[in-house]
Amino acid sequence: MTTHTFETKNIQSGYDNKTILNDVNLSIPSNQISIIIGANGCGKSTLLKTMARLIKPTGGDVLLDGKSIHKMAPKQLAKVLGLLPQSPIVPEGITVADLVGRGRFPHQSVMKGWSKKDYEAVAEALEMMNITEFADRNIDELSGGQRQRVWIAMALAQQTDILFLDEPTTYLDITYQVEILDLLTDLNKKYGTTIVMVLHDINLSARYADYLFTVKNGQLIAEGAPTEIITADLIKETFQLDCQVINDPVSNTPLIVPIGRHHA
Repeated sequence: MTTHTFETKNIQSGYDNKTILNDVNLSIPSNQISIIIGANGCGKSTLLKTMARLIKPTGGDVLLDGKSIHKMAPKQLAKVLGLLPQSPIVPEGITVADLVGRGRFPHQSVMKGWSKKDYEAVAEALEMMNITEFADRNIDELSGGQRQRVWIAMALAQQTDILFLDEPTTYLDITYQVEILDLLTDLNKKYGTTIVMVLHDINLSARYADYLFTVKNGQLIAEGAPTEIITADLIKETFQLDCQVINDPVSNTPLIVPIGRHHA
């Protein structure tokens, strides 16, 4: 994998003339797993979508290797940056292999058919997500966790150096959540892929992230390694939640224990 610089410069962004992000500056650590956390409606997904060029900022810029992503050709950007959006729409009647194969689009041209490298990339992505046995099955026949692995495989087949995922574990039970995060960690460790995710679960975020970005009311209020920034005060400020922060006996990372009104 090639190491890239990826940063935002004073970005403002939102929807329907409503500003959600205010003057956000950040730099994504290369070849690491970064996770964006924050309360519902704080601007996490807006930030990810703005960095992925799904939303054009009303102010500031997003830079890849010092160049504005809005000045890059779509295929050029897609060779470096892959995206798994939240709740992607499944094309009707498509098989697993066909959907994963769509990840090869940035590497193909109108004049050329599929190359050996295209087939190898799809096969490797299927194997990485442990779904080779489902290759010829219809997406509609799979469970939620299996579908999510297919979508991630499509992003892997794109073979980008940077991968963005918007809440990849939402609606999955804890077994599938851990499985997906383990597989993404495997990807990061094997290929050095820079991964940026939005997650809701604070404890899973603290366990799997090399680096955390904490967002509140459209602004970045804290960033750093989980062991450096996760405190009871930060959780109170970010989520309005009283808690204790203890050591996770499995991962040796911060573990949030909510207090609640009935157990104070």
